[in-house]
Amino acid sequence: MVDVNELELEALEAQQAPEDDDLDGDGSEGRTVYVDPFADGAFETDEDFVTDDGDTLPDEVQAELEALASAEFDDGNVALESALAEAQRELARQRTLTRQAVSRFRDALLAAEPDLPPDLVQGETLEEVEAAAAAARQAVQRIRERVATERPRGFPVGAPARSSERGHARGREGLSAHEKIAAGLQERLI
Repeated sequence: MVDVNELELEALEAQQAPEDDDLDGDGSEGRTVYVDPFADGAFETDEDFVTDDGDTLPDEVQAELEALASAEFDDGNVALESALAEAQRELARQRTLTRQAVSRFRDALLAAEPDLPPDLVQGETLEEVEAAAAAARQAVQRIRERVATERPRGFPVGAPARSSERGHARGREGLSAHEKIAAGLQERLI
């Protein structure tokens, strides 16, 4: 099958080229002609199934050629689908291994730093766990600072100190138990 543009090109070349270069008279000497078999419309007409003599191929041969092309396409699809399934299995396996590694990293981090609250250290990747651990460290530090500043100053927790105005501290050491009880009752009445 010859394209009209090819005929025009051959005619122009024949006019420009000297006649002695064209040995067989077809105007194609010194030029390589390439026809793309996959160009638009390739293998879509009956002209694609033509013998070297210009005769069309029998219908059985055409059907067999089409079946072979379809089988090659199907074999390629099966191979691609198989490769895709294998890649998906490998991806799932790698995701499982990654989740296990992240979990072990988180457990080791929490064991090394028991002050960190486990609820604050979460993540799907190592980077997320590290970022959550850093945020948890900052939260623990802020809480420690707040507790330290809010701690009451002065007397420790327990019984209040007794004043010496009423004579509690002095003079009781030499009293008997009965006198101490009487003094205590008197203080309550006052």
